[in-house]
Amino acid sequence: MKKGKTKLTRQDAERLFEGLPSGGTSKASSRPENPFEAGAFDVVERVDDESRLWKDNLITLPMAIELPAGYESVSRMRDAMVRAWRVRWVREEKKEVVTEFPEGWKAVRPESGPIEVRDSTGVVRAVHGWAADAELRILPRYLVESQANSSSGLGSLVVRDRANGQILARSSNWSAQTGTNHPEWTKLSAWLNSHFPHHRDPLRYWDDCEQNIQS
Repeated sequence: MKKGKTKLTRQDAERLFEGLPSGGTSKASSRPENPFEAGAFDVVERVDDESRLWKDNLITLPMAIELPAGYESVSRMRDAMVRAWRVRWVREEKKEVVTEFPEGWKAVRPESGPIEVRDSTGVVRAVHGWAADAELRILPRYLVESQANSSSGLGSLVVRDRANGQILARSSNWSAQTGTNHPEWTKLSAWLNSHFPHHRDPLRYWDDCEQNIQS
């Protein structure tokens, strides 16, 4: 009658490794010294979806920037954007720069017209063209803009808060002359200057900019 096979215990299995160099005297190895140790077969998750490795708030901008009044150079404008928008310049590519924006910001590419850089609330904060030599134009919060009456062909002026779309002031009459030629352009511009003296700086008066600059 054949003898049954001897049943190996865990202690018997561990004796097979007796005499091997201990961890303190051997070279570092990627394998555990004892294959029965906990964690020897831990599963490492692999990220196969490339989109999970790419941040949605990375936006490619033109290197050139249309300088507002008070900014003497592109480098100074970039420094101001870092403080006010909390952006980070990731890398430069020829005439473009890849920029990391706060969460929720995105670039919208319409079928026609300039590319729009929108903040987390959907407000357009900057625009730029499609050409290789395009310039980034940062938009202010308050501005005087024209409104046209489609039925009469006449135009009026309003001072608009672009953060919420609210009209703060408007011209008292309609005119065939529009834009800076409107009879009340000077009047509306004076109102805007008196209420928001730094309105020409596109990084002022926005809630996020003011908070970031002061913090």
